[in-house]
Amino acid sequence: MKLPMYIGQINQALHTQNAYKLSSYIEVFGKHTEKMLLDSPESNRDVERNCHDRLEQPWSDIIFHHIMAGRAISKGDFIEAYEAQNTALAAFLRDFQKTTNWSLEALFTINKDLCKLAVEADKQLEQRGEAPVSLEDCARMVNKSFTSCITDRSPIQSSKKWGTYNIACILFRTYFKLKSHNLCKNIIRAIQVAELPELSQFPMAHQVTMRYYTGVLSSFDADFTKAEADLQFAFDRTPPKFHKHRRLILNYLIPARLLRGSLPSASLLREFPELDSLYGPLIHAIKTGNVQLFDEGLSQAAGRFMVMGTYLTVEMSRGLVMRTLFKKVYKTTGGTSRVSISAFQTALAFVGVTADLDEVECMIANMIYKNYIRGYLSQEKRILVLSKGNPFPSISSIQPV
Repeated sequence: MKLPMYIGQINQALHTQNAYKLSSYIEVFGKHTEKMLLDSPESNRDVERNCHDRLEQPWSDIIFHHIMAGRAISKGDFIEAYEAQNTALAAFLRDFQKTTNWSLEALFTINKDLCKLAVEADKQLEQRGEAPVSLEDCARMVNKSFTSCITDRSPIQSSKKWGTYNIACILFRTYFKLKSHNLCKNIIRAIQVAELPELSQFPMAHQVTMRYYTGVLSSFDADFTKAEADLQFAFDRTPPKFHKHRRLILNYLIPARLLRGSLPSASLLREFPELDSLYGPLIHAIKTGNVQLFDEGLSQAAGRFMVMGTYLTVEMSRGLVMRTLFKKVYKTTGGTSRVSISAFQTALAFVGVTADLDEVECMIANMIYKNYIRGYLSQEKRILVLSKGNPFPSISSIQPV
């Protein structure tokens, strides 16, 4: 596609306010940009002149710097590409407040591409031995986009507030890459105090992505009830064809549900064999009370869980394994309300866990504290006195401690 035709298509999209067409033409990794770059031998100065002759401001600046970003990508210079895209976004935001919300899709595209370029630019900076500062700078720019949306005072029908959640999620993704999850709370607080339509009124894609991130953040804060609710919402409304997205949600949903004693079905794990390899041994251990198997499975998958930030959550489910084992001991004693500590010690030894009586007492005390067992310890007699009514309450009724 020749440069004049490319600019003509953008002009047409601007005049008709065709947001989706415009968005597709300004994707730095998109097919239209790629075709234009292959077919446009003009010098940078000629490109700039063409843009300024045929496009009104700020779009003449936006498109020129967009093309410069594309050319920098073509020669493998992501640092230069990031700077050009950053300049394009700055030009867009200068005029954004004067327009209605028709151009929100373009705002989404420019911000998403800026984040992608920032990641690649930081890789190149590190290769040069320089500090990777692009993604941090990117976060500041996306934050400006977020502020432009959430503070808009236009009538709600034409308000740019309808872009708030989408930009918030781009910002969350950036903060996650920076490992600055705490900064997400500032965005959530800003949303909570803003006069926004209910989340349910936004496009479903925005709802799903937002609930995914708030679910993950709730999981990090050990609010597993909210985490499960948000993540389940996101999973249920993500079509099966988006396999990768569903797997990402399950990375956090499965641990949150494990703590309620809700184990993933065999059919679900068959759909995601990579998760089956992680959770299969752990689930079998929970069902059978095999503490050693759980510890081995957790150790083998520790690296993956740590990368995802779910290691501590999954480790908490070890209490479910202990509960299964101790409940088996209770049943083998005929359901008596008084069980010797040595009986639990023998059971632990059977599944490969060596512990003296004091350590076993400590384990039982911890189980009582977490409400997995109802009863009390008689240290003098070395027995566990169980409640006569439902000594092992259902896991779903227990709030994780």
